[in-house]
Amino acid sequence: MKNEEVKVKVNAEEPKSEKSADRKDAEKAKKLTAKELQQQVIFLTKQAADAQKKVKEAEDKAKSEEVKLQTALSQYVRLQADFDNFRRRTKDNEAKAADTYKAETLKSFLPVLDNFELALSHMKKDGSGEAYLKGFELLQKQMVKIMNDFGVKEIEAKGKPFDPHFHEAVMMVASDEMDDETIALVFQKGYLYKDTVLRPAKVQVVKNS
Repeated sequence: MKNEEVKVKVNAEEPKSEKSADRKDAEKAKKLTAKELQQQVIFLTKQAADAQKKVKEAEDKAKSEEVKLQTALSQYVRLQADFDNFRRRTKDNEAKAADTYKAETLKSFLPVLDNFELALSHMKKDGSGEAYLKGFELLQKQMVKIMNDFGVKEIEAKGKPFDPHFHEAVMMVASDEMDDETIALVFQKGYLYKDTVLRPAKVQVVKNS
């Protein structure tokens, strides 16, 4: 009879032991789950940090490439400007060289023009050879026209203020009718080719003081 009571008592205590074990397993499972979550958080945090690092590296690389691109564009613009300046300088130099050559060529014709004018002056004084006079006048006019067509112009001198850039003073003279530094007489005409002085005019300048 006692054995049966003990057995019943033992059987009655077994459910309590099983419940206690289940509770411990559940707590253990909870603890494992929390640890795993913590590990996942650490893992995800690391991944986020790595991703952020890669993003920053990509941004830095993009900025570096942008700087390189801007530098390359600046160099291209500078090279293009240098090339344009070189081309313009070359063109200007060629034009100046051509003008210099033309000026030297035209300058060689000035004595011929002088001789025409001198011959005409003597023929007019002499009063003879009317046909020759007209012929020389025609040749002189043609010569002047050719020079003008090339851009050669006579430098204004008589009655103008003396300018050492265009006039060469070979004589001084006093005058009551003209102001100082005024050109009274032209001994030899001067000529311009565009902005180049082919030959300054040889003049007489008023000097009253």
